[in-house]
Amino acid sequence: MDPRRNPRRLGIADGAFTSAQWALVASFSMIFLALLLNLIATQYGQGVIRAALDEGVRRATPAPAGVGDCHEGMEEVLADLLAGPLGEQIHTSCEVVAGRVVAAADAVFPGWFPGVPDISVSFQVSGVKEIDG
Repeated sequence: MDPRRNPRRLGIADGAFTSAQWALVASFSMIFLALLLNLIATQYGQGVIRAALDEGVRRATPAPAGVGDCHEGMEEVLADLLAGPLGEQIHTSCEVVAGRVVAAADAVFPGWFPGVPDISVSFQVSGVKEIDG
């Protein structure tokens, strides 16, 4: 038997030292990944809200259409693309002001972990209302 140490075999002390480091790095990596996914979900939610406002204004600008068409368009987009907990705190409005259709939305996207702040956003989109003539 050769008394020299085999370089391919790690001892108990070597394995324990590397596993503690690995566990720490893995923990921080998972936290960073979760925070990054929270940011991506928030960005997605903002894009959906903007698309919903655009659709509401697009439906309400023709002459025979009204504010109800605007609300209907916004609700369809939000129901299709942002149903669930991410879309629970979204408040929309639509009105015709001085010949323009104005759609607005206020939303709060909650943080996924304690200590992560909620993100509040407000959007407003407008378009010229067509006139019969």
